[in-house]
Amino acid sequence: MKGVRQFLPPRQQVVYAHTRRMLDATASNYTSFAMNVAERYLSMVAPDVRQVKLRTGEGVELIKAMENNAQVLRRYMDGTVKTLPADLEDAWVMALPEPFRGECERDLARRRGMLAVQMPADDEAAQAVGLARLAHEFGELMSALAPALADGKLDATDLPYARRILDESGDLISAVVALRRQVQALVPNSGVMA
Repeated sequence: MKGVRQFLPPRQQVVYAHTRRMLDATASNYTSFAMNVAERYLSMVAPDVRQVKLRTGEGVELIKAMENNAQVLRRYMDGTVKTLPADLEDAWVMALPEPFRGECERDLARRRGMLAVQMPADDEAAQAVGLARLAHEFGELMSALAPALADGKLDATDLPYARRILDESGDLISAVVALRRQVQALVPNSGVMA
């Protein structure tokens, strides 16, 4: 007997789920979020290749743009428009505030068996942030592991903790890889791949 085939949900469903979580958990609404998406979209995508009619403006035009952009995003999220264009997906995900953006990036990467690793910046402050993120992610993993290891072993009774442990361990691995890239950049012609 053949195994039951499991299909992944469409990519846009992952993006919409994180967007709904963000809207429910923050003071943002469709209109303010849509304007953030529009600003990113218009700054990232060349005018001659834009597929989505998002806009910005000032005064009365700003009010019209806000209404338009919110309606455009609602049509995607309610399924009226079936496919989210890749260029809009990029702007949409980048417009999500943390931690929703990071979680969305992680879930999108996981679909393809990858890790979402943020590219490190070159300045000294970014290096300190990289080290702080590494320490933070390690602490988050320990926090996720604690209830599972309270009895001294990992077994089937720890299944309720598994998703968080996997998420936090992925975040820690991403932080290590980002820090490793910073160190690797110091070594000229090292030939070591990140």
